Amino acid sequence: MERAFWLRSPGQGEIRPTDLPQYVPGTVLVRTLYSGVSRGTETLVFRGAVPTSQYSAMRAPFQEGDFPAPVKYGYLNVGIVEQGPDHLVGKTVFCLHPHQTRYVVPVNMVTVVPDDVPAERAILAGTVETAVNVAWDA
Repeated sequence: MERAFWLRSPGQGEIRPTDLPQYVPGTVLVRTLYSGVSRGTETLVFRGAVPTSQYSAMRAPFQEGDFPAPVKYGYLNVGIVEQGPDHLVGKTVFCLHPHQTRYVVPVNMVTVVPDDVPAERAILAGTVETAVNVAWDA
């Protein structure tokens, strides 16, 4: 049984057991190494301060539950592929996935981390998306 972080109610989190979907061809099973917390977005979620008008826009990939709570949220995850296509098994990958010990996602949802990038630094890949969005909005 795996574990995941859930926001039980605004300001109150808990670790819950979670079942994984069955691994099937076209998916990967990833064991989390690092799960990062976004200081801006996840603080809003944790406080229950996501505006109702933004519920849909702020929904994260693989999120479970709904705002304001209970919700399993997060999108900064780096892990090791334990099952999947041969070319990915054993590779370190980045995925937009909530805080969870292991997970199964479609293979196209993971990005291989280059060998020369430490896994603990790769968790910052999500901030690149934020920077691009800021540039586009500007």
